[in-house]
Amino acid sequence: MKQLKLLLSMVSISILIFSTNALANNQVVKLSIENMTCKMCDITVRKAFEKVDGVTEATVDYETKTAQVTFNPEKTTTIKIGEASTMAGYPAKIIKE
Repeated sequence: MKQLKLLLSMVSISILIFSTNALANNQVVKLSIENMTCKMCDITVRKAFEKVDGVTEATVDYETKTAQVTFNPEKTTTIKIGEASTMAGYPAKIIKE
């Protein structure tokens, strides 16, 4: 029983370390979104971003017409993220900080 508890603890720690490392490699891009005319538009844009392989989180703000997308750069690029929004009818441009 002690060995099982030890094994489960080691597995849990390994998963936590792996998850933390995966999140540490993610990047964030901020985008300006055109053509949003209603509150439903931000849902459409968010869903377009979420369909891109490698996107881990996307938030879209209708009021400011902006989006913030967290992604794994090993799986996708900012160009592909912008194209997803554009193909949904909402052209996106990267906001330089």
